[in-house]
Amino acid sequence: MKIILILVMLALGGCMSDDTESTSAAVSPAATSAVARYQVTDVDRAVRFYTERLGFALDLQAGAEFAAVSRGDLRLLLSGPGSSGARPMPDGRAQVAGGWNRVVLYVDDFAEIIDRLRAAGTPFRNDIERGMGGAQVQIEDPDGNPVELHEASEGSTSAAASPAATSAVARYQVTDVDRAVRFYTERLGFALDLQAGAEFAAVSRGDLRLLLSGPGSSGARPMPDGRAQVAGGWNRVVLYVDDFAEIIDRLRAAGTPFRNDIERGTGGAQVQIEDPDGNPVELHEASES
Repeated sequence: MKIILILVMLALGGCMSDDTESTSAAVSPAATSAVARYQVTDVDRAVRFYTERLGFALDLQAGAEFAAVSRGDLRLLLSGPGSSGARPMPDGRAQVAGGWNRVVLYVDDFAEIIDRLRAAGTPFRNDIERGMGGAQVQIEDPDGNPVELHEASEGSTSAAASPAATSAVARYQVTDVDRAVRFYTERLGFALDLQAGAEFAAVSRGDLRLLLSGPGSSGARPMPDGRAQVAGGWNRVVLYVDDFAEIIDRLRAAGTPFRNDIERGTGGAQVQIEDPDGNPVELHEASES
């Protein structure tokens, strides 16, 4: 099984031309790429937010349907209404923005960037949380998708605590860290980088590191208003696979929950599965053209 990893989430819309998609770097990323998908209601507004406030670069935009922005090793796909990555589920559920699954941006100028974001009126979900890995805080993009800003602690020897500023990192909430580690390593080919008992683990494949936050970890603490950070939602990591049909058969045989049937667009085929806590993972087979 050759899995090509990505964070957060491919949305190459059906309204894009075949030429635009087939020549896009988002269609056939390298095996070590990391990609995530977010749902947005206004692609232009989302592009402005990520490029002007968080230092992303615009890689590709296809009108009001879709855009891809990147920061270091992380490519973030912004799925507007009408794109293939934003279609409703078979039971009618809409894919909406928000939730708690999020990309994590490691920054060196933590205090400075927080001041700039507050001055620009950016919504903050919580106050700064501190743990052995450093300091973190959650902001929201214009559609309510969360972004975590993280400042690693200076003296930590943990590989998870001090990644490069260009690293691609996502965080998922889990109720059983051991169970989550088994799922990602045994079924989806991740490697275990670090585990701290029942509180936290970090798994990776290629350039993507996935943080699994169990109860009691600093990344799972409730918000100041009491809201709990829960698993699920629609923000998701994307895995590119060459053996699309084969891996789907294996996952079905193992009893893995599937959210939808295979969706096809000019960019390829995609389907969503769930991990044991209900966090979504998108499997994607890029088009050959």
